Amino acid sequence: MTPTAKPAMTRAPGISKEIEDAAWFVLGAGLQGRPSALDGRTATWTASAAAELLERLERGVADPKAPMMTNLRQNLMGASRGAKQLAVEMLFLQSLPLAHEVKSLKVKRARVAEAASWLEPPLELPGELYQGMTDHGVIRDRTAEFNWTIWDHLRWLCRFVQHVDKQAPDTMAKALKDPLAFHLLAAETPDDQPAIRRSIEYLAWPSYFEPVVADVERQEIRDAFASLVGGAKGDSDEEITADIHRIRLYLDKQAGQRIDWYARQLVSQWRKVGDPGRRAWLLRTHHDDKDLLAAWHGEEKVTLDVEHLRLLGPGVTAGLVQHAVDEDYKHLGYVEREDNKTAVFAFLTVMKPGDLVLYQHAGAVRLGVVLGEPEHNEDNRRMRRKVRWFDEAHTMTDLPRHVQRQLATPGVIVDVTRVVQALQALLPAEAEAEADDAAAPAAVVEPVPEGFRPLTEEFAASLHMDLEPLQEIAELLEENRQLVLYGPPGTGKTYLAKHLAAELAADSTDERVKLVQFHPSYAYEDFFEGFRPDKTDEGQVSFKLVAGPLRRLAEEAAKPGNEKKPYFLIIDEMNRANLAKVFGELYFLLEYRDDRIYLQYSPNEPFTLPDNLYIIGTMNTADRSIAMMDAAIRRRFSFIELHPKTEPVKGSLLRFLQARGLDTTPALLLDALNDAIDEWDRDLMIGPSYFMKKAAQTPSGLRRIWKYELMPLLEEHYHGQLNRAQLQERFGLEQLLGRLASR
Repeated sequence: MTPTAKPAMTRAPGISKEIEDAAWFVLGAGLQGRPSALDGRTATWTASAAAELLERLERGVADPKAPMMTNLRQNLMGASRGAKQLAVEMLFLQSLPLAHEVKSLKVKRARVAEAASWLEPPLELPGELYQGMTDHGVIRDRTAEFNWTIWDHLRWLCRFVQHVDKQAPDTMAKALKDPLAFHLLAAETPDDQPAIRRSIEYLAWPSYFEPVVADVERQEIRDAFASLVGGAKGDSDEEITADIHRIRLYLDKQAGQRIDWYARQLVSQWRKVGDPGRRAWLLRTHHDDKDLLAAWHGEEKVTLDVEHLRLLGPGVTAGLVQHAVDEDYKHLGYVEREDNKTAVFAFLTVMKPGDLVLYQHAGAVRLGVVLGEPEHNEDNRRMRRKVRWFDEAHTMTDLPRHVQRQLATPGVIVDVTRVVQALQALLPAEAEAEADDAAAPAAVVEPVPEGFRPLTEEFAASLHMDLEPLQEIAELLEENRQLVLYGPPGTGKTYLAKHLAAELAADSTDERVKLVQFHPSYAYEDFFEGFRPDKTDEGQVSFKLVAGPLRRLAEEAAKPGNEKKPYFLIIDEMNRANLAKVFGELYFLLEYRDDRIYLQYSPNEPFTLPDNLYIIGTMNTADRSIAMMDAAIRRRFSFIELHPKTEPVKGSLLRFLQARGLDTTPALLLDALNDAIDEWDRDLMIGPSYFMKKAAQTPSGLRRIWKYELMPLLEEHYHGQLNRAQLQERFGLEQLLGRLASR
């Protein structure tokens, strides 16, 4: 290929100028057929140098556990100077536009310098090379893919160089004058790698292409702003690119400068609410299929069975998934259909390259990272994603307890992002260092709530409970966002929920703690929103859409400035209502807090449950056992038993009486009463709150409590089993006092 004149490419102004100039320093020489800009004499962008480097890269890695650069150096031993110097240029171009933290920036610079030292004599890198390697970067979406797929990206760059070297001079001249011609040139490179291809397109033509390389981010930007430029032209790669370019020109004109897609005021208009960046996913096969798990690991993939499901594409909406699964899986029960909806939507839309994935088998946990977008197998019976699995397995029992709890959550695909930091700590050393890059978008993602402040001994003492079980309840609530306190009557479920929420919210005004009580006639319209009669100014009756307590509190929690403040909704007597009727489509958001749904009364307004909204339910097991609860609710809530025989309730009455210097006989009576109740009737045992009344300190008051509150409960519980005389003999106040006196 003969050299061509330097093209008059329009440079994009703004923070990316240094990056674009540094990129053109290397790209310009290669695309125009000149010797390498690194030394001015070595021919690197040639078919022969690229073929030699590609052959060495395709040998694979000598040691999967060794650092990437160690394996690359091993592969390049004995290579020509042209191939080694091309590797330096490829490493530079692959990482140049990425946004980095300072630690990772030093790693990238060190890699380029290390590769240059392998040449004989060592290559002294020109200053222009480093000027663009700044920490701000321009590509900030899913940059983890660039770290986990370096080998794939380097191989594509080699094929790109080979493809460029075969072009006629007039073809290259056109590509250097027309961005669409350059796109066609890059897209014709064999075995396309969209992320690195789009990165190179941007570096070559920053005035036309955008530093946004992930399919989902490109789609979201285009869809969010297409109405500004007359609507979208189509969904092909070229059409989306053209749409985004038109949108940029419009927004640049409005702003009077080049806009940044990741600026906070702009990203909030196109990125899904609450996007946490990197997620973590627990994956399961049906019946723990060890052969399929082996195929996942051996073929570097993960799959999802969709044998009966119609063809759905990446980025499908939750509503479409729900409709498709309901129609195509009518042969399954409700719970199985719900699990399939969750799994399909997660696999096609929520899961992204760079996310962590893991599976369990035979007591071991294996970690990996998602590298690709979803694809269908040829027979459309199974979907797959490319995954890089790490060789090291971790014993389940060695994992932190809060991680073990998350991994016990049922489901085919379970979002375990709440423990993503703990999982990242398990990654191999090389992977862990590079994982820092994945956190780069955090600067533009809406802030997540800070952790709950630790509970104090003083707080535990005020409830007359031990601190450790209370702290565990708080930690579980922080991890899962919603839990249920259940147990027999009188165990202080509502009392604990109110005081715990107030303490964690650090809110003495109760503005961030709200309580609702469910009952048999309570419905979705009461809980979330519904139409209510209203009188117009003309005196006519109309219907007005009125927000319920959940919607009001959620909107308050989502207001700017409130993101770090925890809000609490307490649902008292939760099991007295028809929960499926009350929650409706909100079931979905209880599991996917970071997604949006469209509501039955507000179909044009997306709604999300903010991460800083916590739900505490209470259930009286004397009324209804949790075993009879809706399975979908049981899966979405953590359940904590408050029982007179276990902490934190056990001993609370005695501590209450001792703290006030009162007679401790009621505590002894409570223990004797519960000991008289059979263990298999543990849901019928009595809680301490009955004896925390002032009346319990007088003989007459104690008799009234026994006669009018406790005995009627026991008579109802044992109706048809014990007659009144038998009940009196077994549970009567005088009989229990006599037994205590005889001890």
